[in-house]
Amino acid sequence: MRTLPCSLLILALAACARPATAPSPPPAAAASAAAPTPALAAGERRIKMSDGAEIYLKVAGKGPVCMLVHGGPGQGSLSTEKMGADKLEDFLTMVWLDQRGSGKSPDAQNYRLDRVVQDLEEARQALGVDKLCLIAHSFGGILAVDYAKRYPQHVSELILANITLHFLGPENSRMQIDFVNRLLGKTVVSVADDADEAALAEGREKARAALMQSGKGYRFLTEDTDSIRAMSEIDGGYERSRGFGNAIFDQRDAYPEYWIDYAPATADIESPVLVITGSKDYAVGPDEYKRFRFPNQKTVTLDGGHISYYENNAEFVAAIRDFMAERR
Repeated sequence: MRTLPCSLLILALAACARPATAPSPPPAAAASAAAPTPALAAGERRIKMSDGAEIYLKVAGKGPVCMLVHGGPGQGSLSTEKMGADKLEDFLTMVWLDQRGSGKSPDAQNYRLDRVVQDLEEARQALGVDKLCLIAHSFGGILAVDYAKRYPQHVSELILANITLHFLGPENSRMQIDFVNRLLGKTVVSVADDADEAALAEGREKARAALMQSGKGYRFLTEDTDSIRAMSEIDGGYERSRGFGNAIFDQRDAYPEYWIDYAPATADIESPVLVITGSKDYAVGPDEYKRFRFPNQKTVTLDGGHISYYENNAEFVAAIRDFMAERR
């Protein structure tokens, strides 16, 4: 299975074409209030990681430093930036980072979760920032949550937009099967209440195939095909690395850490968290956020799908602006 601009977009695009334990964090409010706002030099740069891999990033904007943790796996940051998230630069210093083997960052040898998360930490160190905000989208939620567990002392806030914490898990399978059955107005796939994970995954693939065949594969993500076309034009408009996404899918058994459920881990993360969810997001599920247990969580539900930074841009930006202002 090969990734396209975003692995969660595969069907829609086709239809439309752990180191040592970190010290205990300080109380969340005090940590956020103490977070500095360093002035970073704007522009593009490439950073060499400790294992020799190269990471591309771009700094733009003003205000508290926030690093994008894009989805995919392997999508890259450019389409998120250019489809409206760059409005965050009005009040945030955005670090548009491409994970190894994604976007403008070259393919690498090691895509293990601890290595990819270490890249985020090494990028933080290279930028000279003590604390930063992480803004994650979709699959990037797994990376951001794992980073916050490993390096709580360096996280000022977490902003989690349309994220999943159990990548293609049984909850996702049952949700998508039910959605396809409702959307097509018939029982395309029937699964027992006690179906195991393998049976649910098989049912999900049948449901996805049926939705593709109907010409409505994009509906997992959005009700508007123009959103998919806009993303495809940006992600397809430059030479893009695909190693990360391809590795995760083609060598799934080699990367078991990406397929486990990270929702239980949220109970231990004390950083202030903003969760942005979509009432029509059938890529990760409109109820996925209900499984999160962050002690210091604020949730904003938008009337839209998976690409909230584009389709619900004004509300998306306002929610983040308000959340960051409350923290300071």
